[in-house]
Amino acid sequence: MAEARQLREYVPAEVPENAEPAPIEGGDLTGGATDHTVWSCAGNLTAVRSVRARVRDFLARMGHSETVLDDAELAVSELATNALLHSRSGQTGGVMTLFIRIDADGVRVAVVDQGRKDPLESDVIHREDRHEYGRGKLIVEDCSSRSGEYWTEATHVAWFEIDLP
Repeated sequence: MAEARQLREYVPAEVPENAEPAPIEGGDLTGGATDHTVWSCAGNLTAVRSVRARVRDFLARMGHSETVLDDAELAVSELATNALLHSRSGQTGGVMTLFIRIDADGVRVAVVDQGRKDPLESDVIHREDRHEYGRGKLIVEDCSSRSGEYWTEATHVAWFEIDLP
């Protein structure tokens, strides 16, 4: 409970000693979402199964339809598998993080990994690799309303959104 109270107070890095903390509204923490969850797991062979189960269980508890559950479960399975195969998250000691946010309009799921195994490696799929790679993005696009990805210096984030009826 104390941690929740601490989240509601924000003190900038350089604050005069007599300044009062500025309160943050709850909606600021969640982006206006009505519910959300964050979960991190070790990047090993059981991680994909665990991520699928977390997404399905969370969305089922929130009362979403079987169609939403099935689409979210398949799409997150693809994102988590890619994180393990193509990033440092799949190596010994690796970690990936799952974010789920629900608001009135839809569900947003993101998988954050620890970036490329080899920082010098390209994202380009070589002609000889095309038969083995590349279908996952098509599956995610088919299961979701929107999807995308972006990189920071240390991480790769792949996400998708499913609009609610």
